[in-house]
Amino acid sequence: MIAPAMEPSAKPRDTPAAVALDLAEVYAAHFRYVWRCLRSLGVRDALLDDALQDVFIVVQRRLPEFDGGAELRTWLYAIALNIARKYRDRARREPTSLEAARELTPELPAAPDESAGTNQRERLALARRALAGLDDDKRELFVLARVEQMSAPEIAQVLEIPLNTVYSRLRAARLAFETEVKRLRESSRNTP
Repeated sequence: MIAPAMEPSAKPRDTPAAVALDLAEVYAAHFRYVWRCLRSLGVRDALLDDALQDVFIVVQRRLPEFDGGAELRTWLYAIALNIARKYRDRARREPTSLEAARELTPELPAAPDESAGTNQRERLALARRALAGLDDDKRELFVLARVEQMSAPEIAQVLEIPLNTVYSRLRAARLAFETEVKRLRESSRNTP
């Protein structure tokens, strides 16, 4: 008996050519998403490209293991989360460079008559500074829920914590974010 010919789309997933092709597709489709996740998770701008490369090195190594049990974006986020944690830990141990200090320094508020684009940039800068003021656990949870729009069950899967823990930590993260925004607004009003 002659076996039926395989169609090109039915190529086995574990062949090296299929993995290489999949990696290229995953990178092309998701590198902006991963970059944004890393930035939201507190990786310094100067280190974003290095962190992005580290994420896709892990993706290349683990792509054959990806079974589709989670959505690809959720899986990528989990990898980016682990890489971001390593970069934040490393940044805590290393002395702060002048460039990193500038990155963390609040920008001067713009004059009230400036364009709407400037106002949006100010709001984004304020949100970024507020995120930087949160502890790592709260920042991660807040970014997953509010920025990446993941559901609580998806967050529980990514962080490997119980669903009820997600809900309680998310309330605390939202409160901490709002408190940090208020604090930053007050400090900018009191700054001459």
